[in-house]
Amino acid sequence: MIAQLTAGNKVKFQYVKARNRNYDTFPCTTSYEVEAYEGNVLEVRDIVTRKLDKETVYRRPEIERSQFLLVVQTPDNKIKSFYDGRIINLEEIKPVPKSFLRRTLDKLKVK
Repeated sequence: MIAQLTAGNKVKFQYVKARNRNYDTFPCTTSYEVEAYEGNVLEVRDIVTRKLDKETVYRRPEIERSQFLLVVQTPDNKIKSFYDGRIINLEEIKPVPKSFLRRTLDKLKVK
């Protein structure tokens, strides 16, 4: 679904920030740190066709990277990027259509 998003879409999703494994138990237990995000899509970047900088990869080689990188502007105007493989429960937020009364009032406003 991420490849079908375009700039301007509003989305909300959860992002797996970290995966922790405890090898002291058998079988090992895995826990995840998940955080919720919402915002406007600025870009969906295919890192196969538009490669990452070498410095980006060298700085954090342990990060699991996937083909698509979602760049989002959050409601507090911060710009963040998220790898597709760690995004869960992604949904596009469709704009609510304006009522007849709201459209009429908008037309009557003096500009």
